[in-house]
Amino acid sequence: MSESSSRLIRTADPTQPSIPHHKLSKKAPPVRIFRQDWMESLTFISFRTFLCCCFVFESIVLTITVEYNVHFWHTILYIVYGLFIWFLTEYTLHRFIFHFSSERKMIQRLVYIFHGNHHIQPNHPYRTLMPVIVTLPVGLVIWALFVFLLKIGLGSALFLGFYLGYIFYDSVHFATHNFQMKRFPFSLWKRHHLLHHYRTEEHNYAISVPWLDRVFRTHFKL
Repeated sequence: MSESSSRLIRTADPTQPSIPHHKLSKKAPPVRIFRQDWMESLTFISFRTFLCCCFVFESIVLTITVEYNVHFWHTILYIVYGLFIWFLTEYTLHRFIFHFSSERKMIQRLVYIFHGNHHIQPNHPYRTLMPVIVTLPVGLVIWALFVFLLKIGLGSALFLGFYLGYIFYDSVHFATHNFQMKRFPFSLWKRHHLLHHYRTEEHNYAISVPWLDRVFRTHFKL
């Protein structure tokens, strides 16, 4: 499962003939997503920037959660609910949205922007994480939805767990592509996800909780 492994992939962008249809090394120039330089610059994010932004955002949510909730264990329960909702959301997004197959070039283009470029150059350190310019606005919308459904206290607690799950997911995802992770149990995460990139794109969709692939029968068997 080294970077030298390559094969044709379904997730290349059909509207850009210059995009390679094989795996690129992380040492190669980053694969192009947008033609405009200013848009292209927004697609890069470092792990440090990601953690700082998420820490600030999650701290704000935590403060509001504590401020508007009285019952401690009730709050903890909704945070756990939020985590479970995220893990199911993660699996669903990766399997059915990020790997959506269509004959329409517009849809293929969208799949390439959100995920296909990552399959062409899986280990680029500034393209392994979803940019904050995407995750923060989307997070605010989801937070507002939870608050609308459950009011500000429990809605914020639910979102606190949901976004905590997202942070865990993207951190694990970054680690599998950029850290050695040779020791158990970290090696299990790395092996599980890299099989998805270098052996089969139709299996091993779960990243945070790999056993979900066994539950939904998408686990790759060697």
